[in-house]
Amino acid sequence: MNDLQSLIDQMAVDISSQAAQLDDLRLPRFLAWLDAHSIKVKVATNANESIGNQVPLDVALDQEANIEERLKLNLKIWFESLPLRGLLWEYHLILDEIAWWRDLDPHRLNMILRPEEKN
Repeated sequence: MNDLQSLIDQMAVDISSQAAQLDDLRLPRFLAWLDAHSIKVKVATNANESIGNQVPLDVALDQEANIEERLKLNLKIWFESLPLRGLLWEYHLILDEIAWWRDLDPHRLNMILRPEEKN
């Protein structure tokens, strides 16, 4: 295994283990953000043909699947498709997003969830 693959593996483990620690209200919102974000990154990246094609993430919640393992696998695939200069950026951005959801106080979380309950 080369150094880049080892780095990608460790990044995927870090993110998936931290995401798995989010509670049942925060985890689905984080995963929804991650799916939407990966699509936006794919569109922006593919607009520049010199960068190449990127694989979108698919981390929808599936009660039968182990979310941590599924997320880890999908992150590895996605990270391998990213250009090197974007890999570290995405890693830190995703960790920051997990921290944001984790640290979001209950009152603000309820404010975010309330509009969803009306639909």
